[in-house]
Formats: sequence, structure tokens, C-alpha cells
Amino acid sequence: MAGDNTIPAVEKAVAILNRLGESADGMTQAELAAALKITPSSCYRILQTLLVAGWIRKTEGSRYDLSFGLLGTVRKLTDGAAHFRAMMPVLEELAQTTGLCCKLSVRQGEFQIPLLRAESPRPMAVSGRIGVQFPVAEGSVGAALLASTPAAEREKLAQICARETGVAESPKLLRDGVEAIRRDGYCFNRGRNRWRIDAMSAPVCNARGRVVAALTLLGYDEDFSEERLPSVARELLDKAEQCGRIYARA
Repeated sequence: MAGDNTIPAVEKAVAILNRLGESADGMTQAELAAALKITPSSCYRILQTLLVAGWIRKTEGSRYDLSFGLLGTVRKLTDGAAHFRAMMPVLEELAQTTGLCCKLSVRQGEFQIPLLRAESPRPMAVSGRIGVQFPVAEGSVGAALLASTPAAEREKLAQICARETGVAESPKLLRDGVEAIRRDGYCFNRGRNRWRIDAMSAPVCNARGRVVAALTLLGYDEDFSEERLPSVARELLDKAEQCGRIYARA
């Protein structure tokens, strides 16, 4: 996890790449330095380093933007993401059927990362950002991603999660979630998280039964009423199984 062993210059370079990835038309050096609170001299040196690497390019008006030079570096991830992009129609159908936002998350080491999101058809609904890192053991997503992980490893990751999020009961929440998944196939977290929202997750497994992702529905208490809960759970489990079959074919 982030801490004393990180390198500030690398953190700043990553922040610059992330910010450029979010911008529509690139940014100037001054804009990047101000937005990220990096000194002009440090920002200049980092930009020059990224230019030499071919990861960014200069555009009109002294603006910087991401470069196609990144493609060679991320090709492995791009190829792997194809397994998951094919699941997007399933997520969209799930969102339409339930009226809830749904997302697909994967594990990357000690983190969980949402890769796909289908928005709720409602004018107002709970949602979440794509590409943001969370502790892998957090919430219903963590229970789904770690359902088949050895208990000792789960406990260690849950302790890390508790320190990172300030949610002291994270280890118990993870144990309860994994038990629910093994019993029911899904985990429902009714507001027992730092955002106080409801979330229901189910693991997506490959042909060998290994968990490759977590499929999650997000909402409020009324979205998961006692009357709706069984039908919402059935929809989630059905779509998680469909995603598994798509992954196996990709």
C-alpha cells in the first residue's frame, strides 16, 4: 500500500499521466503544476522525461497530451481487458432490468479496480468512478473477489483495509461477506461501508472456477427492500454467470 516506501517523483509522474488521461484537449505545464500542486521546475523535468519516453506529446499552444507511445507499454493490459469489454452488454441489461448502476471490478494485488460501469436508467442513482483503486478487501466487492482466497491471506488483506479506510470492522465484514457468498452465491452489504450505500456483489468465475471479477449493484435501502431483494439477487447471479461464460470464450 502507499506509504513511506513510495517515490515522490514517480507519484508526481503518475499524477500527471492520470490528469492528462482525464483531460479532453491536454493541458499546459502551468495548468498541470497548479492542478497537481507540483513546483514548475519539477513539473518541467517530469514532462521532459515523459516526452523522451514517448508517453506524452506536445500539441498546439504548448499543451501536453498522452502519446501513442504508451500503447506498447499497455498492450498487455489492453489485450486482457478485451475479456471484460465483451461483458458490457450484460452490465447494460442488468442496469436496465434492476434500475440500478452496476459495475465490474477486478483484483490487482492489494487493490480492487472497477473496469466497467453501466449507469442506472433513472435520473438519480448511486454510481461510481471507473479506474479508481480501493483496498481489495473492502465491501461486498472484496468479499466476491476474495471468496476463494485462502483464509490467512484474506485476514491479512482485511487488516490492511481496516488501516487504509478507518473501518475497524473490515475483517468481520469480509468474513461475513465470504460466508454469504459461499452460502447464497452473493454478498449484500446494507450500508456497512464508509459511503453508507447499499451494494450487492457476486463473483465472476472462469471455466476452472477461479474468480476473475466481481459484478456489483449499487443503490439505496429502498432499492433492496425485502420484497425486491430475491429478484435483484437472481438477476445479479444470472448476469454473473453470463459474464463467466463470456470470459471463458474470449
